Amino acid sequence: MKVSSFQIRNGKWGFTLVELLVVITVFALLLIVANQILFSAFRGSSKSEATTKVKREGERVLAIMERSLRSSRAIVSCTGTQVTYQDLSGVNSTFACSGVGSGSGVITQGATALTVTDVDVSSCSFVCESIGGATKVVNIAVSFAAKASASSPRVEERGNISFQTRVVLRN
Repeated sequence: MKVSSFQIRNGKWGFTLVELLVVITVFALLLIVANQILFSAFRGSSKSEATTKVKREGERVLAIMERSLRSSRAIVSCTGTQVTYQDLSGVNSTFACSGVGSGSGVITQGATALTVTDVDVSSCSFVCESIGGATKVVNIAVSFAAKASASSPRVEERGNISFQTRVVLRN
């Protein structure tokens, strides 16, 4: 009659080398699977944070442009990458896209950059429409992307988001 499979022939209790290797292998596989799940969750979290940051920055910049253009007197000139308008006090001001597609694109208002340094403007265009002979509508299409940094150089951590808006002047 056999008492246990763990009893060695000479009467001492213990595990064989094969049994120990099987247990170590199973634990190693479980650790590898858990490690992959954990890192994929961290990657997803980083991507989500980057996308949220880019979206917030894009909404902030568009809100500034919309507010300024909507309350302006007139559109002075409009090209593909810039729009010049006259504000309520009669002063001309310009929104311009520079460095677009180079990895260091920015939107400026006059000489001031509206975008933060860790967000890139990857595409930008202004299209103006006339109503009754005067330019009264500005269509803005902008794409923002998070720039790679020393702390997050991975591509999956870069959020991209595009915005389109149509601004009708009040005056």
